[in-house]
Parts: sequence; structure tokens; C-alpha cells
Amino acid sequence: MRMKIGAAQKIVSGALAAGLMALLAASWTRGQAADKPLTPAELEKRNALANPYPNDLGPTRIDGVVAAYPDNIRDGYKALLVKCAQCHTSARPLNSQFVELEGKTPADKEAAVAKLRKDHPEYFTASARPALWNIDAHIWSRYVHRMMSKPGCSISSVDGKKIWEFLVYDGVHRKIGANAAAWKARREKLLSEFKAKYPMRYQELVSQGEL
Repeated sequence: MRMKIGAAQKIVSGALAAGLMALLAASWTRGQAADKPLTPAELEKRNALANPYPNDLGPTRIDGVVAAYPDNIRDGYKALLVKCAQCHTSARPLNSQFVELEGKTPADKEAAVAKLRKDHPEYFTASARPALWNIDAHIWSRYVHRMMSKPGCSISSVDGKKIWEFLVYDGVHRKIGANAAAWKARREKLLSEFKAKYPMRYQELVSQGEL
């Protein structure tokens, strides 16, 4: 009985937290509307606030890590902090489970995924994919293009390429290989915190196959 009561309390607490997030989003919208109509980017941000992801609970900057990256990759990081934050916080892409492998051609990328699946099957198990790692040959390319097509997005083709290059490089160097264990622990912590804070949203994302 105590366990059932505790579980119910967690659900109620999560529902209240989700309700509070929705009220904050609505309040923010009303405050904006009192001055002027919301821009398309502001509408996207409102939607992001109302539909959180585990990624959103993570850091919004990883300056210390990026300091060791090549200059062109750091340029992409800087663009991400400015451009992506127009429609959602930078935490969403920075803490994402997405990993796109490097390669000069689409065929090279597909081959890299096949090799990684053979060498590291732990990244592709049912318990790891897609909540901890979602590894694909073109996943960040698709995502960046989708974001660029949204109303109000000001990401130019030049900035989009820089952001995409950063996301690919960062995923390969920070989420798999030598840093896989640290990344796994970080994602598990985010997932645990998110499930406790937003249990209904967590179950929704699981049912949609996003976690």
C-alpha cells in the first residue's frame, strides 16, 4: 500500500509540475501578447516550453568541452547557442541522444553505422536505443533541415551547415567511444529526473517511441 501511495504521489507531483510549466508558458504568452502578437519563433518557443524533453533538464552550455574542439566546430557551437535558442533552449540539442557518424559520402556514413553496430552492439540494444543513444547516418542532417524549415527560423544555409557540423563532431567525440560510459550515466540521470518531474510526458514520449 505504501508503494502504491508513493507511486500515486509521484504521478500527482509530476502532473502538477507539468501543469505549472503549462501555466508559465501561458503566462509568458499573455505577457507577450499584451505588447504585440507573438512571432513565429516565439510560438515555437511556447510550444517547446509546453512539451519538454529530458534534454531540457541538462546544461545549456558545454564551453569547457568545446574549448578543445577545432575552430570551425567551435564556430558551429557558437551559432547553435544563438540560433537554436530562438525556438527552444540550447539544452535540447546539446543533451540529445542523437549521434550522426562522420563520413565524406552518404555511403561512408552508412558503412560507419554498420561497423559501429558490429563493434559496439551495446549502443543498439533495446534498453539503449533510442533513450540513451539514437545513432543514424543522417539524423542530425534531417533534424537541422527540419528546424530550418520552421516558420520564423532565421538559420541561414551557412549557419545551418556550421551547426550540423558541430552536432556531428560533438556526438561522435562526446557520446560514444571513450566517452560512452560518461554519456550513458548523464543520459540516465536526465531520464530519471525527467520521469520523476514529468511522469505523464515521459510515458507519452515512450509510447511515441522517442524514449
